[in-house]
Amino acid sequence: MAALLSWNEAESVVMAKLTPEQEAQYALKWNVSRSDLTTAAQHEYDRLRADDDRRAAAAREAAAAAYEAAIRASGWVPGNYVPPMNGDEVRNTWFMHGGGGNVSNYLASDVDGLLCRVAAELDARRPAGPLIEMTTFRTATGKKTYDIDAVDWFLDQLLPQDPRGRAGTSAGPWCDANDVAKLVPGGVSGLAECYSRSKPTWNKAGAWFAGQCQNAWRDFGQLPGTRLWWGPVGPAFCELRTADRQTLASLGYGWQLPIRPRPTKLTTVTIPGGRSFSYKKAAVRLRSAPDSWPPGVADIAARSWRDSVGHFTAATMTNSKHREEARRVCELLDETDTPILYTSGQNFYHRAYACVTFPDGRLLRFPVRGTRKANAIMTAVDQTGNKVARYRIIDAGPGLRETLLTWSRPVEVTVNPGWELTDELVLAIAVSADWLSSYFDAPG
Repeated sequence: MAALLSWNEAESVVMAKLTPEQEAQYALKWNVSRSDLTTAAQHEYDRLRADDDRRAAAAREAAAAAYEAAIRASGWVPGNYVPPMNGDEVRNTWFMHGGGGNVSNYLASDVDGLLCRVAAELDARRPAGPLIEMTTFRTATGKKTYDIDAVDWFLDQLLPQDPRGRAGTSAGPWCDANDVAKLVPGGVSGLAECYSRSKPTWNKAGAWFAGQCQNAWRDFGQLPGTRLWWGPVGPAFCELRTADRQTLASLGYGWQLPIRPRPTKLTTVTIPGGRSFSYKKAAVRLRSAPDSWPPGVADIAARSWRDSVGHFTAATMTNSKHREEARRVCELLDETDTPILYTSGQNFYHRAYACVTFPDGRLLRFPVRGTRKANAIMTAVDQTGNKVARYRIIDAGPGLRETLLTWSRPVEVTVNPGWELTDELVLAIAVSADWLSSYFDAPG
């Protein structure tokens, strides 16, 4: 009887079928670690990586030239770059520090150093994108760190973006791009303005931020838009309803390990009109290659891995890590087994990198801003930074409980009035509504 191959041996057999150049190309495409390659493939890897670096440098120079050309075309004098915020606002931006336990976050000293350099670029009216893109941060645990999701969100706002449909920072409850994560931009409402004479301690800053979150939570009901409610209607079912109790989606759950007081594994979603959808993991086998995975899953898994470790870490995705992330991707399929959406990542243990991806490449992320369930708001944000919907958990009083039947702690959802409540959006909201609660869950 043939002996079973170990995990690493099986990977070696697959890679041995490739030429050194093909092996190196595979590694570069899927971020496989160089140390996992053969000696000959490592030489090819170095050669191809050098070629890629030269092309990337040329592309950056071309992008910078195009950026300057766009500034000239807009009527601004060359060098008078107009950033989304000024240097002082960047310097004085405050991030929630990392919590306890073994959750890795960015070292605060590394982030502070970059913010000073970015602020200097902005003061000089120069784009800070190239500086940010070349940055890597060290990670650590403990309180001398910054929330990794908040830092990624903030720095991504400073990178060059396609302005079409891009979220801004203008007034209005659906316009500000910086009130969705655990950060406070510098400016008139920032910490530097409130504590102008001396830098606040961590405790004071944290208490101030918690108060800001509580104010936003309290004003949630004033948001314009379509109001929805999500909650359990039985031991194995949840529903998404309108304010007038019309059911938009019914969700069925099954048991999974470890056993919980109620079923927690989403299995089916039904919407009015008799349409039924199944929710299950994508077909990714244990020792398979990305080329054999369902269309789009490889890219979704790669993005999810990068979101989990941080956009600005030096970590390299190995082949096994890529496959591990792909095996977590789930599909929502219609009656013909056509994917309607994919889910990846997770909102868990104070990390928010869950994502809904649609087959055409559009996506929704779900950052959380708050220090506990009672003051937290989760926001569905699309790929261009626009807010689509906001979520909060509330205590249902007698009047509300009468409207929502037996729901004790329902999730209230408000949909941006600029977005049509399509079946696709209903399904995305229905499968994501529980992610605000899971964000505060801990292992064990």
